[in-house]
Amino acid sequence: MIQGLHTIWCQASDMVRSVEFYRDVVGLPVGYESAHWTEFPLANGKLALHLAMNGATTPLGLPMSGWQVGLQTSDIVALRSRLAEAGATVAATFHDIPGGVTLDFTDPDGNPLQAVQLGVTAAALA
Repeated sequence: MIQGLHTIWCQASDMVRSVEFYRDVVGLPVGYESAHWTEFPLANGKLALHLAMNGATTPLGLPMSGWQVGLQTSDIVALRSRLAEAGATVAATFHDIPGGVTLDFTDPDGNPLQAVQLGVTAAALA
């Protein structure tokens, strides 16, 4: 039976570039790193990158389709600034959800991600 979340992973066309993005821009600690597989441990599982598989077509990520990965942050405004400075594709506005706000962005391969900050509203961040 299912016991919980283990790993959410996506393909990366350039492992070095993608590790730099997730580590240096998003701020995730690296737990394991190789040329073909890298893991970032989270409190209840891990986010991982797999070097693009044989036959993979680009774009590897398709925003607004498939699974959505939500990463919790304590400062969504600062994260948005860091993402923009790094040249990431970032949504123009925050989006209210029950209990907080979200911000959609993509990694270097276009894989969609979402940052979540609880306890705030989009109006309060404007």
